[in-house]
Amino acid sequence: MNKILLVAFGAAALGLAAPANAADMAARPYTKAPMVAPAPIYNWTGFYVGVQGGGGWGRSDETFFGAPNTAIFAGTQKYDTSGGFVGGVFGYNWQQGPAVFGIEGDYHWADISGRSAEINAGVGDTYFTKIRGFGDIKGRLGYSTGPALWFVSGGAAVGDIQHRYDGIPGNVFVQNDWRWGWTVGAGAEYMFAPNWSAKVEYNYIDFGKSTIQYTAVPTNRSEWTDTVHTIKAGVNYHFNWGSPVVARY
Repeated sequence: MNKILLVAFGAAALGLAAPANAADMAARPYTKAPMVAPAPIYNWTGFYVGVQGGGGWGRSDETFFGAPNTAIFAGTQKYDTSGGFVGGVFGYNWQQGPAVFGIEGDYHWADISGRSAEINAGVGDTYFTKIRGFGDIKGRLGYSTGPALWFVSGGAAVGDIQHRYDGIPGNVFVQNDWRWGWTVGAGAEYMFAPNWSAKVEYNYIDFGKSTIQYTAVPTNRSEWTDTVHTIKAGVNYHFNWGSPVVARY
């Protein structure tokens, strides 16, 4: 006992601390590692609707097989058309990995028009084309890179087209016609908010052939072929999408 006291006394005299036991030690602080948010997973599958609009430019090619009044008109006229349009779209996408397959339909109210040069010198006769509306139903094939979707498309197109011969007073012929044709295009779409995406798209449309029959004589007619290039931008709302899906762990 005396030896223990002497050792403790000697250690204190020399300024040495006695060994600490577990009860004397303070609890070690613990810091939780910060959580790393998982990368969002973007899913394009589902129905969508949207609005869109833009501009178009094209060509109206007319062939005269027989004139309404004189053979001087026989031949071909080519003239440009241009204007704008606005409309709506609906569709469905199905995504498998980065590949996105879809079907889409749209319709636009349009004012894309043009007029020929004077075709009867001194009289002022001209020909006129106006695309009053157009739409399509087409398939889409896309590649998703997260919030961005790159796609090509193609299918059937329809146009509400007016052709008119403006001759001297009392010699005017008008034909309003719905024409079926085809379309191809490409574009890009981007998810900018939950349920919402913005897109830009180019399409080439061939509306096929339209005819004005001037008289009962089969050859007294003009035939048009109309094509148009369109550039449009729009915003889509996706019903079955919601916020970008975040992976759960």
